[in-house]
Amino acid sequence: MSIPKTFLAILLSISIANSSTPLNINNDYNKTIEIAKKENKPIFILFTKSECPWCKKLKSKLFSTEEIYKRLQDEYIVLFLDKEKDKYPQKYKIQAVPTVFLISPTEEIYTQIIGYHKKDRDYLKWFNYVKIERE
Repeated sequence: MSIPKTFLAILLSISIANSSTPLNINNDYNKTIEIAKKENKPIFILFTKSECPWCKKLKSKLFSTEEIYKRLQDEYIVLFLDKEKDKYPQKYKIQAVPTVFLISPTEEIYTQIIGYHKKDRDYLKWFNYVKIERE
């Protein structure tokens, strides 16, 4: 019986297959805000918990759907936070995981997405909304 790859190894292999430039994933809220301000890009925050199957499914979608991956890579600073372990401002009221927040570099919340959404167009619609809000 073969030993399954770790989730991180799977994500790394998918990201390399999807792009010559792997997606940079941050895990520190304050440092991510600094980067977003410097690069003047919105932030994609994914709140998860380690044992959440829907969180794993959403991460897989983000890395395996070419258009979503490319938009994250080009247009966002990406931040993954564990709801129970990581530090972040209390203004993020996480009722369920996975939860995504799309925020400005100045921490203005554009939108909140609760749960796993099956359709790619849902994520692309939210990305387009942020793009319009930034114009």
